[in-house]
Amino acid sequence: MKKHFASIAVSAMAAMLLLGAFAIVLWKGPWWSDGAHFGRGLTPGEGAVITGFRTSVVALGAGILAAGSLAYTHLNHRQSREAFTKSQENFTEQAELTRESLRQSESNAFRQAEISRESQVTDRYVSAIHLIASENKTEQIGGIYSLERIMRDSKKDHDTVVEVLAGFIRQHATAGQGNARSGDPIQAALGVLARRPRRDEPFRIDLRRVVLSECTIEGADFRNINLNGAYLNCVAFQECDLTSADLRSTTISQSRFSKCNMPRIELDSATVHQTSFFSNEAPELSGSFATFKGCRFAHTNLKGAYLDESTLHHTIFRRSDLEAADFQNACLYGVTFSPKCNPDTNSLLGAHIFESTRLPNAMLGNQEITARIQQVEQEWTGRGQDHTHVDKNESTGVGGNS
Repeated sequence: MKKHFASIAVSAMAAMLLLGAFAIVLWKGPWWSDGAHFGRGLTPGEGAVITGFRTSVVALGAGILAAGSLAYTHLNHRQSREAFTKSQENFTEQAELTRESLRQSESNAFRQAEISRESQVTDRYVSAIHLIASENKTEQIGGIYSLERIMRDSKKDHDTVVEVLAGFIRQHATAGQGNARSGDPIQAALGVLARRPRRDEPFRIDLRRVVLSECTIEGADFRNINLNGAYLNCVAFQECDLTSADLRSTTISQSRFSKCNMPRIELDSATVHQTSFFSNEAPELSGSFATFKGCRFAHTNLKGAYLDESTLHHTIFRRSDLEAADFQNACLYGVTFSPKCNPDTNSLLGAHIFESTRLPNAMLGNQEITARIQQVEQEWTGRGQDHTHVDKNESTGVGGNS
């Protein structure tokens, strides 16, 4: 502050000195410049010279003052601009620091919220596990639905919940229940698995050797599900996705597959009784060495199906697409092909077809087919077989193929 006042005082004194010097030059200047030519009395001409000199001095002083003012204004403007630029830099730096602080605060808040959420999910998960481990069925159902909520809320826990529910079903859906209806907790767990969110899963849902009875499964995403060796009694699959599902060595009785997407489903060595397949997409179905008794395939796409070495006993194919289906060495006793079916003639010639086999009208009178029927009937009669042997490996008991 003192330096500021001293600077102002020095500037004021300099201005007063300059003003005094200017006044002296204005007063005495004409005599200093041209005083030798002036007499004691000023003539009009000398007065004009003095006036002109003083006018010039005043003009010069005004010009110097104007130049100084311009220089002072320019200096002030530059200083103001530099001060503004500095202020902007400071503001930008402060704004960046503020943003970084806010980002850090948000990051910390997010981490704290994530930690809190993870803690809550863990608590809910532990509570749900305690519930499904209970002997009380109502508590089990409550635990199952709690796990469903966790699965939907936490993508990270999706796989764990699916495996826990599959393990619960494997533990409780066992041969000990016989043909009794599957309990409500099992049906609840199946329902949760059926409607789980569609996410990438690095594993097959493992329901090997489970026993399910009188269950309805609708709209399930059961792609690649593993039901190997399972026993399914009166189970209805409605509009399910069973692509590449593993049902090898299963026993399926009085069940229904309706409007399901099931390409490349595996039914090899399965035993299937009185089960209907209605309006399904099942190209490349694999049923080698399987036994189908009293089954019905209606409006089902079976293009390229593998039914070689299978036993089809009183099974009906109605309006089903059998293009390129393989019946090589299959036993077609009592099988009915409706007129709209299109099995390959060469494939049927490699199968065991009988007089009881009802072929499409287009094949009636085919000499090769007629000769094949006669050959098979003679072979079976010569061995003393009456076709009932197709039932010898069939089992309707629980776990018959496990």
